[in-house]
Amino acid sequence: MNSNQNPPTVTFISLVAALEGRLQDCIGSEDYVVVIRALVATGDPAAVRVLASLLDSTGPIAEESIAGLVTFGEAAIPAMRECVDSLDYEMIRHGHRVLAALGDDASKQWLREDDDERIAAYLERKGFSDVAWEALNANETDEPNEVA
Repeated sequence: MNSNQNPPTVTFISLVAALEGRLQDCIGSEDYVVVIRALVATGDPAAVRVLASLLDSTGPIAEESIAGLVTFGEAAIPAMRECVDSLDYEMIRHGHRVLAALGDDASKQWLREDDDERIAAYLERKGFSDVAWEALNANETDEPNEVA
């Protein structure tokens, strides 16, 4: 058997592994973003696992990882299910963001409820009462804003 029969697969596996190794050398978020974009550009589903491992981050690292994972579509779903079962809040929230972007209604609902809890906690820290929060929520609708 010729060892050159499947060079693209071997190349992609090596490329994802090499890029994963480059993450160890990243110093700032700009470095991470370059490597994340390169991982996404491979189009190799093996990159999903690497990108998912970065969802415990915040800022540009998380945002670029989320955007990249969404491009993998259904191939990202199993890894995102693992993320939402994590003990890390950022990983859970970011996993739900990917799943919601892929159309998962349960994740969309989880994000709405989480946003409500985060806003309520912020208002409480700032000294606003529950009445103020209810007044803010009373103005929410599912209807799109209309422009006259």
